[in-house]
Amino acid sequence: MEILAPAGSEEALRAAVLSGADAVYLGVSSFNARMNAANISENNLSSCVRYCRERGVQVHAVLNTLVSDRELSEALDVAERLILAGVDALIVQDLGLARELKRRTSIPLHASTQLTIHSLDGVLAAAEAGFSRAVLARELSETEIHQIVQRSPIEIEVFVHGALCMCYSGQCYMSSLIGGRSGNRGLCAQPCRLPYREGYSLSLKDLCLLEYVPRLAEIGVASLKIEGRMKSPEYVAAVTTAYAAAKRGKIYEPEQKEFLAGIFSRTGFTDGYFHGRIGREMFGIRGESTKHFSLPQREYPHIGVSFHLRPHSELELLCTGTADGYSAEELLPVQLAQTRPTMVEDLEKAFGSLGNTPYFLQTFDAKLPPNCFVPLSAAKQVRRRLLERLTQMRCLSSASFRKLPLQSVSSACPGESCLEGWFLSAKSLPADCSPLSRIWFSLTEINSDTVRRALEQYGSRVGVALPRIIHDGERAQVLSLIRAAAEKGVKALLCGNPGHLAICRETGMEAHGDFGLNIFNSRTRDSLLDIGWKSLTLSFEAKLSALREMSNAQTGVIAYGRLPFMIFRNCIKKQHQTPEFLTDRIGKQFLVTCDFGCRNQLWNADVLWTADRDLTGVGFLRLIFTDETSDEAAAVIAAYQSQASCPSAYTRGRYF
Repeated sequence: MEILAPAGSEEALRAAVLSGADAVYLGVSSFNARMNAANISENNLSSCVRYCRERGVQVHAVLNTLVSDRELSEALDVAERLILAGVDALIVQDLGLARELKRRTSIPLHASTQLTIHSLDGVLAAAEAGFSRAVLARELSETEIHQIVQRSPIEIEVFVHGALCMCYSGQCYMSSLIGGRSGNRGLCAQPCRLPYREGYSLSLKDLCLLEYVPRLAEIGVASLKIEGRMKSPEYVAAVTTAYAAAKRGKIYEPEQKEFLAGIFSRTGFTDGYFHGRIGREMFGIRGESTKHFSLPQREYPHIGVSFHLRPHSELELLCTGTADGYSAEELLPVQLAQTRPTMVEDLEKAFGSLGNTPYFLQTFDAKLPPNCFVPLSAAKQVRRRLLERLTQMRCLSSASFRKLPLQSVSSACPGESCLEGWFLSAKSLPADCSPLSRIWFSLTEINSDTVRRALEQYGSRVGVALPRIIHDGERAQVLSLIRAAAEKGVKALLCGNPGHLAICRETGMEAHGDFGLNIFNSRTRDSLLDIGWKSLTLSFEAKLSALREMSNAQTGVIAYGRLPFMIFRNCIKKQHQTPEFLTDRIGKQFLVTCDFGCRNQLWNADVLWTADRDLTGVGFLRLIFTDETSDEAAAVIAAYQSQASCPSAYTRGRYF
């Protein structure tokens, strides 16, 4: 199990390595989810990677943002430079980018937490897409993590320390829609940390699982990830030191957590998700740092080394770096002892004096010929040469990158877009839905009389939308509801997570992709269509010009409605029966609704309106109805048929 530390700057990288990190994760100046961090300059990238590899520390590079078609070539160029610099893995969000990387390199790909992997189905989907590791959502409990690890065909990485987003990673659009700074593009402005009239309703305490490191090792988690590429080198050093010590057997003491809270926290720490204790006690705001941690100055002993000496005409010495399997050989000259012969203990001391190096003596095994003398100065020279050769070998990389042209992709859209309606509540359904080519209801509404009548009237045009988040413990209930829907004639499911394709396959339902898939380029579109998705909703974070370029007859866009801001596991509604609003400092009221599993969804205050704009060439147009009455919904549908002008208090979203 590795301790994976953040390296948001060159100083933080060195702090992490000297504090005992087994691996670091870093980004350069583009295509990473912390674009506002200092990051690693490309001029110094190779030297930073070499610094880590010399010390047996792996380097994971982040390319974990959505990438447009026009940016894809540049993203691949960045990936090539990272790979040729010697990084050990790439952390990727965009499925289209991952597909292109698999064609060009054999370097391991890690599925970013931005892919919202929160279930075994999500992990299996990542494995099918070619990822060798999945970074799980922060919202999972110990039991959920354990169950996933037990059945996962790939490595599992979990966050153990640092900031908790209110929203499931990859599903937050609040910063993007309010201020044009997309979290999925690495520019989140953190509006969740601001006060609302109801208080700091979206600001969670920081995560700390220090005392559960032995349990996570027992479960079989491959990597423990520390958040913090925006944090100081001192923070990185303090937290990495604590987790490295815990991994290597130090008994947890409460004072450790108190000290780390003084370095940086938000009203202390929480382990609420890990224990399934979700509530107000998980919320907090940032306080002042009260503790200081000095940066380490000495090398951390990362690499255990073994020395084996055997008799020969000269002593034959085999040195093996036990941690990573590198080995080297040297001959050590021997002489006939004139006075006191050299003892095994003398040589062990000479070879074990590794000083301020990243090596520590793992084992020493020597068989000396009788009455021999070995100059200790010669023994130390041999030791130095052996370690230098091991270090050089560790810096070699066999990774390669094939320069291949981007394959052309086709876009062939019908000239006229058809309308779809998605109804959060069946109560919003108007009397006449004949203009809609598809009518989507929430899965939990399947037993309502309104849905029954809609099925009788519109038949196969009616489908159901799965909850965007389905934890493993909820899967059986979801399958039961899907089977009930199938018995009523439903044949199509609208799905907002890559892992939900498995549910469609299992139930024999058509899989239609919702906005939660974050489809931002044509390669992502094709990678999903190729594995069985029937239609796809393109990202509403893209501009209309880009959407047209990646559209075809199987794709569409959201054209009306409150756009989703967040979905979160912490329920902030006081009453589930009636809609409530979260009010910001300028009086904007954001709708809060309760979703399946008592998860909340937060929606924009302003409604997207595009009826008066030319949206031809983008396939279907989906209208989202959240808290509209049936009469209001009917008026909206009529307006989109007649291209009515935009009323007041509406938004254009990111399209224009």
